[in-house]
Amino acid sequence: MTTDTFHLDSMVCPRCGHQPDIRDPANYLGCPKCQAQLGIPVNYVVQSKQPSIAELRSSRERPAGLGIWRWAPQLPVGAAQAVSLNEGNTPLISLPTFGSQFGATRLHIKNESANPTWSHKDRLCAAAVTAARALGARAVVAASTGNHGASLAAYAARAGMPCVISTLNSVPQTMRVLMESYGAEVRTVEHSDERFEAIAAGVRNEGWYPCSNSSSPPVGSSPYGVDAYKTIAYELWAQTDGKQIDAVVIPTGYGDCLRGITRGFDDLYRAGAIEKIPRLIAAEIFGKVGRSINTDPIHLGPWPTAESAAFSIGGGFTTYQAVDTIKSHGGEAVVVPESSILATQLELARSEGIYAEASSAVAVAAAAAAYRDSIVEKDDLVVIISTSSGLKDPAATAAAIAAMKRGN
Repeated sequence: MTTDTFHLDSMVCPRCGHQPDIRDPANYLGCPKCQAQLGIPVNYVVQSKQPSIAELRSSRERPAGLGIWRWAPQLPVGAAQAVSLNEGNTPLISLPTFGSQFGATRLHIKNESANPTWSHKDRLCAAAVTAARALGARAVVAASTGNHGASLAAYAARAGMPCVISTLNSVPQTMRVLMESYGAEVRTVEHSDERFEAIAAGVRNEGWYPCSNSSSPPVGSSPYGVDAYKTIAYELWAQTDGKQIDAVVIPTGYGDCLRGITRGFDDLYRAGAIEKIPRLIAAEIFGKVGRSINTDPIHLGPWPTAESAAFSIGGGFTTYQAVDTIKSHGGEAVVVPESSILATQLELARSEGIYAEASSAVAVAAAAAAYRDSIVEKDDLVVIISTSSGLKDPAATAAAIAAMKRGN
């Protein structure tokens, strides 16, 4: 392992402080001590030095075209040996027309579909694959129904590494084509939990490195990959010229993006770059985060589910990292009904020219609810994280358009 690839040599459990061997493949199962004490897995976090305001400003002054590697000193993997497709540096776009219905004057969307494989997962996979290669992994693997699998396949190809994706038989054809186009071996199963069983043996016995959540109950993704989402917070700080962001709305299932963005804002706050951490709003479909927050002892699922257009944040479980992030930062979990997801997707596309995936439409609808319920105020600076493009699953949108035409 080279010092120009890693800025650290440890991970830590955020609950009990346990530090594992970073080469131990069992890390993907989370902290064993918390599993024994709580009966639930807790994802590790990277143990890194708090950046100073001078270091953050120095990174901000580097060329934006470097993408996430502009912020390499704040990441657990460095730029010298990065596996990169120029991910990051995605646009922040105002939503004046959509926001006007709530009187919102400073509503914006961070368009992560501008990444190389058209989703926020490119940030995670760039860092996770860089770490996997440095750790000597023989292959990278993910359990995914879409964006994560497509992204990992691309970054594995870039790194010259084999890639295995375990997915569901019901995965949209567009997603499967993307994964296979990049050369991944795609294995399909009938039930969600079978995805994790299918790759666990390879992680344990074949030297594979898991870049997604790879267990049930879920833990979350590789801590190296999760920390790459810190760059979204850093970019927002740079793109708003240091203005105080009042709230950030994030599509949430297992909470990788939520945790990573929050860790970035934590860095900015502790360094004195911002006066407060934005209000965190976890946008969800089944209420699993909100329900889990209110359980004692903590219960992460399974909660009742149904079929959803926003399948990428579906499932009956959430994670400790999602619940802990919201609870520790005084955030909110906002549930969006299925009936509003595709309607909001089309409303955003037709009012602002942004065709976001269904899971991102959940965040847009949650932002609308936050204004209506006075979780945020009309003059607050609010940012929605749009994770990917609607073109990842156009069939769902086509059905919604057809239904609208029949209604007319």
